Amino acid sequence: MRYTKKDIPNIPLTTFMDALGEKSVGGYGYLKLYYAPFRDDAEALFVVDTKMNIWYDHGTDESGDLYGLAELTARGDHRKDINGYIVKMMNEYEIAKEMLTKRAIEPQVTHLDISKIPLTDFMKALGQEHPVAADGDLRIYNSPYDSSAKGTMVINIRTNLWRDTKTGANGGIYDLAYELTGCANKSELNRYIAGEMNALQKKQISKPEEKPLKPKRKMRL
Repeated sequence: MRYTKKDIPNIPLTTFMDALGEKSVGGYGYLKLYYAPFRDDAEALFVVDTKMNIWYDHGTDESGDLYGLAELTARGDHRKDINGYIVKMMNEYEIAKEMLTKRAIEPQVTHLDISKIPLTDFMKALGQEHPVAADGDLRIYNSPYDSSAKGTMVINIRTNLWRDTKTGANGGIYDLAYELTGCANKSELNRYIAGEMNALQKKQISKPEEKPLKPKRKMRL
């Protein structure tokens, strides 16, 4: 399905937590325990009441609803439109589930060391054959997960790391795959990345080689 702003009141907090890449690590009955998605805690302190569809944070003694959680997790320009942010996260999560379901992984890509795949090759797999600009070790691309962000993704080919100058998001290939899919499960990310690289490999194999042009025969006088 695809969400609209009208659907927001009916979205379960547990589903939004899934969209944020957070999975329940325990709980009892209708109470589900999580690590806070907006803080790096050593223990799970965030509780979702699935019956009331509200949350409680034992780390701060704060509580709230879906909208309040979205305000705590939104970054950059998303803070200006919380409803739009919720819809975006939910729809990207739905798309990611579809992609992970449809993408089949073939044996020849299972041996890949995913963490060592050049980000520039991964960008080719995502449909960006060439960067829009280059500066030394830096390669500039349009954001693959935000069609409105042009030239905001910077890849350092020496460190094989990326940074989004618009949102501040950054990291390696797994972090980029997370931004694309909303999935935080590493095995699922492995499947997604390998599937994209496999599709690129098949495309390159099937692409016909360009034959050099034969020199024209000179006319004899």
